[in-house]
Amino acid sequence: MGFFKDIVDMPNQYEYSKLFFKRFYRPEYATIVVVGDVTAAKVNKLAEKYFGKWERGNYEPIIPVEPVQKETRYVHLQNGDIPPYLSLNYKGPAFSDTKIDMPALDVLSTIIFSQTSELYKKLVLEEQKVRFIYGGAQDSRDPNLITIAASLKDKKDMQYIKDEVVKVIEKVKNEGVDPKILLETKEHLKYSYAMGIDDPENIANSLSHYIMLTGDPEALNRLYAMYDKVTVEDIKNAAKQYFVPTGLTIATISEDKEGGVK
Repeated sequence: MGFFKDIVDMPNQYEYSKLFFKRFYRPEYATIVVVGDVTAAKVNKLAEKYFGKWERGNYEPIIPVEPVQKETRYVHLQNGDIPPYLSLNYKGPAFSDTKIDMPALDVLSTIIFSQTSELYKKLVLEEQKVRFIYGGAQDSRDPNLITIAASLKDKKDMQYIKDEVVKVIEKVKNEGVDPKILLETKEHLKYSYAMGIDDPENIANSLSHYIMLTGDPEALNRLYAMYDKVTVEDIKNAAKQYFVPTGLTIATISEDKEGGVK
């Protein structure tokens, strides 16, 4: 339901809650996804019956553009109740099913941050300095973040983990990736996704995700067609474009007052 202080303060926010409802609980912000043994005629008839009188709104939100980040930023949370945590957050692109950026970043992140990656094997399995590490871009209509996160066993390894991540990224910028691993990764992403949409609920959730992003269910097909086109050069270009210090925000959590990462 939200933060407790907001729930307690609800009497003071009630009028705004009604305004919020009037603005955003409108048909132009909603999508009905029906999957199963149905006919379009019956679905449309039911939709008309229950939603036909729902009137469109006229509110046009003003969304400011975030200023360009020009240097590495740092944020630290002092908290001794959880293990030390490191998060590297690079400025990423908005979702697109027509540009190669997102597919290239997905493939790149899978190659260097997944559980089959050399970095994961080194930090998690061999050296056992982190409990887990993962990374990837986030789908959204607006430009979002590419996040690499790790849960550490010892806070003193914070700088080392950060340096190891950057080292792997820089290697991709300069050398690219193994063409064989690239092909295997693209196939894995495509076929693992296809195997995951194996029942009506998963199909509906998948479609609604891409409809939310683009308004068009065919975006799903266009996106996965783009994966086949990703080349080693696309991977290198994506790494050079998005993994830059001026677009990086480093977030840390540990029991002391400083993150200790530069």
